[in-house]
Amino acid sequence: MASLNKLAIRGIRSFDDKQISVIEFFSPVTVIVGHNGSGKTTIIECLKYATTGDQPPNTRGGAFIHDPKMANEKEVKAQVKLRFHAANGTRMLAVRNLSVTVKKTGLTMKTLESILALADGNAEKGGKRGVISTKCAEMDSEIPQLLGVSKAVLENVIFCHQEDSYWPLAEPSALKKKFDDIFEATRYTKALDSIKSLRKDRTAELKAEKERLLSLSREKAHSDKLKERIAAQKSLVAAKEVEYEEKKQEYDVLFESNRKFYELYTKFREIYTTVKNLEQSKTSTMNHLAEVKSKYQEVPGSLEELQSRADHFEDRINVQKEKKRQEQAKKDDIEEEIGSLLNNQRDLVERKGRLLGEAEEQRRRISQREQEIREIGDAYDIKGFNYSPLEREKVLEFLSRLGDVQRRHHLEFEKLQNELKIKDEDYYDKVRALDKQLGDQRSQKQRLREQVAERQDKINTTEKILEDLQSLPGTLRNLQSDIEDKKARLQKLKANINSAQYDSRLAEFAKKARELEDERERLNTELQGLSLQADSRARLELKRGEVKSKTMEIQTTLDIANIKFKSLTGQESNADTIEHDVDQLYLEKEKDQLKLNSEHKIINGKLQKADLDLGHLKTQLAQKKKELKALDTKLRDALEHHATLDAAIKESAEEVDGRKGWAGKYSGTSSVYQSLLSEGKENRVCGACNRPMNDKELLVFEKNINDALKKTSPENTATFKQELEDWTAELNRLQRLRPFEISQNQLKLKEIPALEKEIAEKESMHPEISTAAEEIGEKLDVINRQVKDILTLKQQSATIARLQKEVDRANQEIDQLEASLSTTGSTKTAEDVQNELSQLTGEIRKNDRESKALSAEAERQARMSREQENGLHKVELEERDLVNKLRDKDRYEEDMEKMRQEIATYLSQQKEIDTRISEAQAPLNALKEGHKRVQRDLNLKIAEAQRLSEDLNKAADRLSDTNKNVERYVKEKKARALEDCSMRLEQCDIQHTELQNQVEVCREVISSIDKEINESGATISNLRDNIIVQKLNLDIANTQSEIDSYDMEEAAKARRNYEDKYEPAKRKEDKLSEVCHQLTGEIGAQKAQLKSLENDLKEFKDVYKNYTDQLIRVKVSDMANSDLDKYAKALDNAIMKYHGLKMEEVNDTMKHLWNKTYQGTDIDGIKIRSDVEGGASKRSYNYRVVMTKDQVEMDMRGRCSAGQKMLASIIIRLALSDSFGQNCGILALDEPTNALDTENIDALAASLVDIINERKSHSNFQLIIITHDENFLRKLGQSDVMEYYWRISRDARQKSVIERQRFR
Repeated sequence: MASLNKLAIRGIRSFDDKQISVIEFFSPVTVIVGHNGSGKTTIIECLKYATTGDQPPNTRGGAFIHDPKMANEKEVKAQVKLRFHAANGTRMLAVRNLSVTVKKTGLTMKTLESILALADGNAEKGGKRGVISTKCAEMDSEIPQLLGVSKAVLENVIFCHQEDSYWPLAEPSALKKKFDDIFEATRYTKALDSIKSLRKDRTAELKAEKERLLSLSREKAHSDKLKERIAAQKSLVAAKEVEYEEKKQEYDVLFESNRKFYELYTKFREIYTTVKNLEQSKTSTMNHLAEVKSKYQEVPGSLEELQSRADHFEDRINVQKEKKRQEQAKKDDIEEEIGSLLNNQRDLVERKGRLLGEAEEQRRRISQREQEIREIGDAYDIKGFNYSPLEREKVLEFLSRLGDVQRRHHLEFEKLQNELKIKDEDYYDKVRALDKQLGDQRSQKQRLREQVAERQDKINTTEKILEDLQSLPGTLRNLQSDIEDKKARLQKLKANINSAQYDSRLAEFAKKARELEDERERLNTELQGLSLQADSRARLELKRGEVKSKTMEIQTTLDIANIKFKSLTGQESNADTIEHDVDQLYLEKEKDQLKLNSEHKIINGKLQKADLDLGHLKTQLAQKKKELKALDTKLRDALEHHATLDAAIKESAEEVDGRKGWAGKYSGTSSVYQSLLSEGKENRVCGACNRPMNDKELLVFEKNINDALKKTSPENTATFKQELEDWTAELNRLQRLRPFEISQNQLKLKEIPALEKEIAEKESMHPEISTAAEEIGEKLDVINRQVKDILTLKQQSATIARLQKEVDRANQEIDQLEASLSTTGSTKTAEDVQNELSQLTGEIRKNDRESKALSAEAERQARMSREQENGLHKVELEERDLVNKLRDKDRYEEDMEKMRQEIATYLSQQKEIDTRISEAQAPLNALKEGHKRVQRDLNLKIAEAQRLSEDLNKAADRLSDTNKNVERYVKEKKARALEDCSMRLEQCDIQHTELQNQVEVCREVISSIDKEINESGATISNLRDNIIVQKLNLDIANTQSEIDSYDMEEAAKARRNYEDKYEPAKRKEDKLSEVCHQLTGEIGAQKAQLKSLENDLKEFKDVYKNYTDQLIRVKVSDMANSDLDKYAKALDNAIMKYHGLKMEEVNDTMKHLWNKTYQGTDIDGIKIRSDVEGGASKRSYNYRVVMTKDQVEMDMRGRCSAGQKMLASIIIRLALSDSFGQNCGILALDEPTNALDTENIDALAASLVDIINERKSHSNFQLIIITHDENFLRKLGQSDVMEYYWRISRDARQKSVIERQRFR
């Protein structure tokens, strides 16, 4: 039987990835204890992963491996290593490796190389492991075979995860899949289905073959008919061909005659067409000439002279444009100087306007200050300040006297506030005293109300309780009658148990079992003695067979190896030298391989570098083109209707300069013009030049000033300022685009062409490197295949050498065994003793079954007795409760009467308190009314005083602010600054007039040049029209001469002849052509029909042979189908019998374990029902777990508690392990006590102890129990079934650690 030895874990779940945790599995039981979350279930998960390769549920993405974040690592490597004994006794080792890596998108898990090998000690020499496989898929299928069970039994029975432990009570579809996998029904049913499918296919094939046979007979008859039709068709084709030849000759003669007529017609038609085209061209040219003459002025001169004047006209225009550019530059310089002067003038005008406004504001502030002093003095009786202007000392004196008045008002306000505060405090003291008295009365009244409500609630509750207790006397009488009945039944049951004498009968069975065990022990001792010599002889025969088989294996392996060795070297080797020859060959090929690997690596490096460089350059090129496209789009969107950025910037700059000139000329001059106008009207003198004016000049002066004021109105000024800001923003935006234009030109003209050139160079070099890499790669592939073959030869040669050594060692053992054999004096043979042992084992099993049945019956009777006692005790408790309730009923009635009396007393006290509250309320109301009157009078006085104080403060603040502003103007000397500004403005006006005169001179020169340039277009256009007129006259004369050169009379004669004779001849030709084509079509159709008939006849070439072969095939298929039907029925019956036997065996074990373990009385037993569905052609099973009670079966799913589900699941797994795990004595239970009550936990522990004691004689029986229940551990330990157990806990770093502990 297979068993587990040790398990090593590293980096799984909470186990540390830096060190290995090892657990050893004991026989017969291994218990693993630990708190929840300590890592117990990880043991089961690792065992299941090591044996099946399946990770636990819900662990995709690396959750099965230790978290890298907890380990502070980017990558964590995990390992599960399991050492076990296979079913054949071989010691095996399975290693599985995993890793998980932290990446940006999450965790990435990989399965690394795994190992399945013979463990240390199994190899012959050196203690090396013989590796069987390193592939995960092979290990997943190999390990279950080594353990002697299927993968389904390992997953669902032996190593069942805690989350899947309830699978026996899962939904029907899931349960069917589980049981089908365990019974391996799929494999057998697939074989049966394959047979049935094969028979079905062959039946269909037989039917098709019979149809084919019938078809062949029809084809034979059809072949004869085709031969007759072919002969008739050939004669018809020959007649049609003769008729076609006659018509074809007649058609050819007529066709040649018509062709000559048509050629003559084509010639004169071309003449007519040419003349017509020339006439049209002449008319078109004359129309064009008339159109041009209608709009030009004739210029004398020949065509050559006019063309020369047109060619040199552009040079004169360019000279005039250069002169205009120079004048424009001079004008721009003067205008720039005017702009600078206007900016300065605008600043001065703005400053003068501000200073004039501040002077006016200063006069207004002084007037306001004196007005405020007079108003405050009148209002607050401050005398001596009612005149103007006031000196600075008088103002300061007034401010001082005003401060005294403020302080006096403030003292009066505080006095009124203190008086109000004193009266409030006195009032509140009196009110608090009265409120306290009134509150005490109200509190007492509230307490009485609460007591009345409490008593009334208790009365209502008591009345409801008394209503429920009215039926108690009748219930008590019925219960007492039931108690008497239960006592009688219990006495009768105890009498039956005593009469059965179960204990004495069980003691007899136990005594007989001990006697049988003693006899079996004696026979085993005798058999062991007899087996010593038999073992030696068996070993001798085994060794001789081993020598023979290994000698044959050496020869077979040598023959296979020589085939490859000869293909590589051209010669064969022998068993003694093959290992040395292969080593020499391997060294030579390895040297060649290293050389080619080096060359291949170099050329691949070059190729990779070229690919990387090319890819990098293409990426750069794509990025540059993308960047260029983005820049083009951005500039195109930004420039809108402008062609270039320079044009857009130039236009914006011109707009900004024009608006700046206007702003410099008119902005800020409104106040100046206003002052000039008022001064001129008042003094009849121009304020700018101090020139006197008469009435007429004054009117002109006022008109000019008013026009200027309109231009400098706020509306116009605001509009022009807004336009200037908009154009300035547009200019700034366009100037910010300049770097983008530079980047665009750099990409388009330099960077992108350079990258395209470099990519072309790289692509031209790539094919040469690629070809060289492919050649070296092909050579390397050849040498690699040879090296691989040599490695295979090395393994074969090593096998030959090992087998030779094993043959020599076996021969030595044969000699030793032959020398040590001796005879024995025993009269019995080993076979006789073995037969006695088998008979004795049968008696022991029979005695055990009878003992178990009697024990079960005794236990059932005892359980029924306990149930009766429990029922009696329960009813007696109910009786006692009823008696107590009757006593409570009397007490409730007394309490209710007492509470009614208390309520009456409380109500009378409440009326007295209401009277006292009414009497205490009157003085409190009178006090409140008096306080309100006093408070109202004082508040009026305080409000009046506060209002006067606030008005005084506001007037003082206004006067103080005005005085501060007046003083500040004087300190800053603003009057002197106004005079300086006026002088500088007069100087700017003089300079501006001089510069404006210079600009007007430049504009006159530019205007004259523009006039000449603008009229140049009309001049050159008229010159060109004269050239066109002379060319058109020349074209008309040439066309007329060409028309006169054609002979139109001969063409007209040929045309008349064609129209008279050609049409009748052409109709006759078409009719003959139609007849020929019709004959050609008929001949082609007849030939095609003939060819089709001949092709059809070819298809029936081997019809007689095919018919004979088909007849034989039909007969053979019919007999084969009959054999397949018989075999399918035999296999189906065998599957049904195997399934029935296994189900009976599983249900017997489940019944025994349930009766022994379950402590309840509601379920007599459980079993698995397999209902057959489908007909005889497609039979399958539906499984369900049922529970029985009094011979009634019910589905257990959905009808049982959590504890019953857990117990049933454990028992089903134990039963399935017995039936399907006979070669594997391993069973793991993960948290078996979950959801069980104390009684069932104790019973489960006792059952597991019995199972352990029953099977501990089996050397490889192993029960693995994982639990957190310390009491369950204690029950197992007290039964002497284990000496050590394992405890799993978390250390200070929260890593799981395993410790072996002795049970105390």
